[in-house]
Amino acid sequence: MSKENSILIYGASDDLVEVEGAISDEFDCWDKTWKGRLKAPDGAFLVVSALYGSEGWDLNVSAPEGSGFPDWPVSFCPRPDRRDDPAVRIAVPEGTSIEVFGDCA
Repeated sequence: MSKENSILIYGASDDLVEVEGAISDEFDCWDKTWKGRLKAPDGAFLVVSALYGSEGWDLNVSAPEGSGFPDWPVSFCPRPDRRDDPAVRIAVPEGTSIEVFGDCA
């Protein structure tokens, strides 16, 4: 992988998904599972999902069939401004984009 860029994804309030770092955006998704596909210029991708439930935010990262199974470093950490909420940090190649799909697209 050439240059790596860090992306941080976390839930805010009960209806927002925040993306910070190499990609910066905010997505409104109330009472549904948010899904974002992080896609590198070479076509490899990971899927991140976020859902707010009775116990707070639930974050998942997956490499579905056909994703190319990228070896991007993934780590979970506390949300920057709320230590009790989870966040996921993913190191992605330069030029990676995000596509939201599913119920919150």
